[in-house]
Amino acid sequence: MVPKKIYRPLAVLLTAACTLTLTLTVGADEDTDNGYYYTDNDYEYTDDGNNDDNGYNDTDNNDNTYDDTDDNENDDNTDDNETADTEQDDDAEAFNEDTYQEQQASLEEENRQLQEKLQITAEELQKKRQTVKDLQAQIADLHDRISASNKHILTLNDEITEKQKLIEEKSAEIEEVLALLRIRLRNIHTAGDTTSLEIILGAKDFADFLDKAEMVKSMSDYDTNLIHSIEDQAALIAAEQKALREKKLSVEAEKAQLEKDKTAINQLLEENTKLVESLMTDQKKLQNEQKDNEAKQEELEKAWEAYLERQEEEKQRQEELERLKSRNVMVVPRNGDKYVWPCPGFTYLTSTFDEWRGVNNHGALDIAEAGIYGAQVVACYDGIVFSTYEYCEHDWGKDTSCGCGGGYGNYVMIDHGNGKISIYGHLSGVTVEAGQTVKAGQLIGFVGSTGFSTGAHLHFETRYNNVRYDPLTEY
Repeated sequence: MVPKKIYRPLAVLLTAACTLTLTLTVGADEDTDNGYYYTDNDYEYTDDGNNDDNGYNDTDNNDNTYDDTDDNENDDNTDDNETADTEQDDDAEAFNEDTYQEQQASLEEENRQLQEKLQITAEELQKKRQTVKDLQAQIADLHDRISASNKHILTLNDEITEKQKLIEEKSAEIEEVLALLRIRLRNIHTAGDTTSLEIILGAKDFADFLDKAEMVKSMSDYDTNLIHSIEDQAALIAAEQKALREKKLSVEAEKAQLEKDKTAINQLLEENTKLVESLMTDQKKLQNEQKDNEAKQEELEKAWEAYLERQEEEKQRQEELERLKSRNVMVVPRNGDKYVWPCPGFTYLTSTFDEWRGVNNHGALDIAEAGIYGAQVVACYDGIVFSTYEYCEHDWGKDTSCGCGGGYGNYVMIDHGNGKISIYGHLSGVTVEAGQTVKAGQLIGFVGSTGFSTGAHLHFETRYNNVRYDPLTEY
């Protein structure tokens, strides 16, 4: 994490650390995207005798000897880093303007085809929906016609019933007339076998003869006409009833056909409804495919923008490398993640890397503030402790160096691989030993004022191939 509180505003220092002009004796330029920052090769750190903690003398103490030969673990890390870089380079090379244009053209063609299919599906869906509406209208019309037929059949049933009653009434009248005739015939029979001629001949006189002859004739005509009249009425009613029955049969046949038509149309409606549902499913699928296509186009555009940014950054990096090569500048690669702040909770800087010390720069960070004595000091990055010193008992502020630890006093030195080390000086106590593997953020000691130190503080120093560089470039 980047400390939030420093002696000078850290934001300014970080900006300065990344953009120092090349006119300084010590320059530190950072290429954060490619994981490189640069330090002048011609940087020479000399001990002016005024500040012994600036001197790092490998011959003063055997423990201080720094073996720059990577062990197997560091070799593995280097190989992994190189492999990762190679894969990234391959990915970068795999995507270029040609592949972008090919993918863009392919996606645009795919989107065009999807749009055509959507248009066809939408038109077909509109037709099928209209068909469904038409079929529903036909079914509604058939339903109304079937209802009308039912009403008509009911009416015809009522009329047929009424005609049946009239036929029965006429039949009853005929039966009454026949009953009267039977009575008269019975009376005639009771009176003897008297014919109409005998009735007439039995007249008393001519006038009586005429009356009796007329009576016989009238009686015969009346009965005959009455019977014929009733029979005619009954026949007429029967004919009307027959016509009604035939009409009923016709209406029932019409209703049956309507029911049949309704069943057929219902089947068509069901089939078309299924087609509508199928088309809607196809439409939804095509819309989802179109959304996926648009998302792919958006991702492609982002990839293209990122590619252009990388191209621009690579161009700037190459320009910067060319500029630095002209000044004999070496490249310092990042190990990977950013460093952990070595003194958690304390961020004031009383001295910075580029602080001028009369004849040279400080070359490290001094972290100090009230209450820092005894604060925890942690490893800034994974590594192996290759040197420690914990024999200095001069743990107080002083104007001259006690000479312990070459001016560092009690210290810890950690090898992070790839030629990079970190040094933690003026400690009051050390909690690790040489050869021990540590992780970033692991406790390695406590802040003190041993060695050449005017007060309690942590001297934090980083080197690449034994050349000091600004630790702030790691944050």
